[in-house]
Amino acid sequence: MPHLRTPLIHRLDSRLSRVVAIHFDPAGGSPYWLERQPAMGIDARTEIRSVSDLPKLGPMVETALAARPIEDFIPRSSLNRRCELLIAETAGTLGRAKFCAHRRDEFHQAFIEPFVAAAQRAAFPRGLNWLFIGPSGPHIIGKAAIACANALGSPDPFTIDFDPRWAKKLPPGTFGWRRYLEHVEAQALTIIESQNVGVLFSTPIVLQSIMSRIDWRKRDEIRGIHLGGVSVSPQQRELFAQTFPNAVILSGYGNSLFGVMPELSFSPAEGFDYYPHGARLVVRIVPSDGGSADQRLQRDVPFGQRGQVVISRLDETQLIVNMMERDSAIRVAPLPSAVRDGFCTDGVRDPRPIVNHVLKPAVGFY
Repeated sequence: MPHLRTPLIHRLDSRLSRVVAIHFDPAGGSPYWLERQPAMGIDARTEIRSVSDLPKLGPMVETALAARPIEDFIPRSSLNRRCELLIAETAGTLGRAKFCAHRRDEFHQAFIEPFVAAAQRAAFPRGLNWLFIGPSGPHIIGKAAIACANALGSPDPFTIDFDPRWAKKLPPGTFGWRRYLEHVEAQALTIIESQNVGVLFSTPIVLQSIMSRIDWRKRDEIRGIHLGGVSVSPQQRELFAQTFPNAVILSGYGNSLFGVMPELSFSPAEGFDYYPHGARLVVRIVPSDGGSADQRLQRDVPFGQRGQVVISRLDETQLIVNMMERDSAIRVAPLPSAVRDGFCTDGVRDPRPIVNHVLKPAVGFY
């Protein structure tokens, strides 16, 4: 299991016990987990007491998140508070989109608190106007962009709606592909030229496409860049640092199901290190091969070695256990200087998707 600082072990175990009791309650639990329990052959409320017990629940059946109604994953006892839920989808980059729900306080813990904690460590600028170039609904990143800006003392961002699903259907280099990209870029440049934009939040692809068309005076006014939606390479990050010399650059790794793990460390040689925040995620790196999924869940790779990313989300609204992500990453130990800021567990370095067991360049984050 992940290396945890002692105080966090108790917090995670306590949260896990509470969440399992809610989702496996015979009267008010969530239909999905109550249906799965007999096949697992355990009484989850008595046998799942610590994070080391999570492998007993087996790997998450990810196709269920795409095919079943969202209510099947929400405890019946919570359905009378449906107006408090935020509903979102994953991007579906490598398969069908999956659905998820976050209570508003859980959304804040998943997306806003991690970003704010990392932003404070990095001296990310406060109180400036943001420009967000990315998807709004059904992805959750648009909601997160607004909340993150507000949390740093900024108004709602200027926004350019970008539909990545439609863009992916357009063959690169075709007239339709160029026309759509030009449409997005023209809107962004109009805002940058006419407004006092201090923070850019976008994908590396879009930012790289428009940066050479931004007047150098406007580039110097950019004080912060937040990168999401698609992974960023060390080479791209270095290029952005040169193009926007006064900007603090901060990227994130995650998705709509779990939240965001912000970048806490970067070097050109080793790349990006991302860490979960607080006591709601259990992130593991297990062997990518060498047995069944159940067998691989029993062991973690050593620090410094690459394996498959496995994430568990411990929320009252939606319990997602042992999701074997289609990502490979290197396991890294907690960053001592970040523990006091709530980043107390293992991190992931250089995450990238595995497609048909072949390592590919990373194509999509939260």
